[in-house]
Amino acid sequence: MPSVQLSEDLPCPLRDGVVLRADVYRPADRGKYPVLLCRTPYDKKRAEYRAIAACLAERGYVAVVQDIRGRNASEGQWMWHMCAEGRAIEAEDGFEACQWAAGLRGADGQVGTWGNSYPSWLIWRMAAARPPALKAIFNSGFAARTLECTYGVFETGIRLRWQHHMAVSSRRRSGVTGFPRTVAEANHNWDRLLRGRWIWHLPLDEVPDALFGPDAAMQRRYWSEIDQELWALDADYPIVEVPTMTLTGWWDRLSQCSFHFTGMRRDGPPATRELHRLSIGPWVHEVESQTPWQGPRPQAPAGRLDLVGELTRWYDHHLKGRDTLDTRGPVRLFLLNESGWRRFDDWPPQEAQPTPLFLSSGGAANTPSGDGTLVFQPPGAQAPDRYDYDPADPVLSLVGPDGQAAACDQAPLAARRDILVYQTPPLTEDVVLAGPISCRLWIASDAPDTDFFVRLIEVGADGMAVNISQGLMRCRYRLGYDRPVSLEPDTATTIDIAMLPVGIRFRRGARIRVDVTSSDFPSFDRNHNTGRPFQSDPELRVARQTVFHDVDHPSHIVLPVLTDG
Repeated sequence: MPSVQLSEDLPCPLRDGVVLRADVYRPADRGKYPVLLCRTPYDKKRAEYRAIAACLAERGYVAVVQDIRGRNASEGQWMWHMCAEGRAIEAEDGFEACQWAAGLRGADGQVGTWGNSYPSWLIWRMAAARPPALKAIFNSGFAARTLECTYGVFETGIRLRWQHHMAVSSRRRSGVTGFPRTVAEANHNWDRLLRGRWIWHLPLDEVPDALFGPDAAMQRRYWSEIDQELWALDADYPIVEVPTMTLTGWWDRLSQCSFHFTGMRRDGPPATRELHRLSIGPWVHEVESQTPWQGPRPQAPAGRLDLVGELTRWYDHHLKGRDTLDTRGPVRLFLLNESGWRRFDDWPPQEAQPTPLFLSSGGAANTPSGDGTLVFQPPGAQAPDRYDYDPADPVLSLVGPDGQAAACDQAPLAARRDILVYQTPPLTEDVVLAGPISCRLWIASDAPDTDFFVRLIEVGADGMAVNISQGLMRCRYRLGYDRPVSLEPDTATTIDIAMLPVGIRFRRGARIRVDVTSSDFPSFDRNHNTGRPFQSDPELRVARQTVFHDVDHPSHIVLPVLTDG
């Protein structure tokens, strides 16, 4: 890095005597530059952080990457983002870290932010504390509300793996030596040796603490608080006084973070409401590695993410006063199967018309070879569809080892009769969607509690079926997470499922498809169908499921169809 000066492990003393450590990347000259601060639990020396920080310094910023309290080189006790105590701690720590960074050698006193996922939760906590030096924020990959992402269900595959590798730092800090010694070793250990045993283990609360190190108690506490709202970042919108830039991808399981833009425009301080921006492209959760698109259906090169470019365009405008932002519209969307970016004035776009598509069949919608269809008019008298959901043989998640959602061909699931499939005939003209999706199902079950999982799929003219959006309802929460109530056995009940937002052009000849099932494991924990606490229940019960779609029970999905598509 000939043009960048790196200072490692600089101390940032806090109010209570705890010292945080940060690596600081500066332009090599003696000028004064704005600071871009990333606070992280993931080790400030990660290759992605080092690469991004060096690029930011080369473009005229002081880039700071700081280990948060209790992680890696920083002192103190870590309190993670899945507990209420962490909110206040990280707001205070963020305030002090921001003001400290503003006073670094080579800093001009202005601070912005960067960092994907957990670091963006830290960004929102810092912004709510309103440090004077903070002038704008850039966030990605973290939604406003816990329950928008988890649906009150434990994310078994993601969270167990995550906690296993997070324990590496905690063990090292507590003086415990031995394998695994690095995050890479921990992930390899989990993926190759441990995962196949422990994601299936019953009851879950018998998974040994040794897998999760000194932080195991936090995980066990979270199991008992799984239906509580632990983030509530939207409550802070009225006091976040700086312009916000939100970035996410259509396949990010936390893509509901797009509604930070909507919330700040509606509830944020009036002085900044017109300054917020949103960008959504054909990306997954991990945007910092900036790997080329790897989905099963190619997307146009214009949709490739240039994260450093996005960061510097935003901050060159807000921290350097340059005319680097496009003024054609604050919402920038790369719609799947299109060749370039579109600009809109709002999110969701005003041009999107909510359009229902109704589930229909002759009672045999099981598998893609069944008779399930999607129609624009509510069906008349029809037999319902039925399947058995066996949590001992759940529908398996088509995800990689890290458990994050991604685009993939649904062919491995095509033979499963516990998936109901509803699809349009081949489209006679293009249909363009942009915005949130919802699904209303009329269901019945013989279990006191069960799950229904809905997926929107693009079936190309080539027959390949690629997932586009998804949503889940644990039926006990159908009236609200604060009002859990059991199902009446074999009684028709309506449930409303919020799904992840979409942006796609369904091309002529393709089909729009909706799959309905009762599991997506291990992305989400299996419902045992017993109504008992998931973490302590060793029993699995088969549930007999019914989905109605008739004149009295018009099950349907609501799609945001662009009228100017």
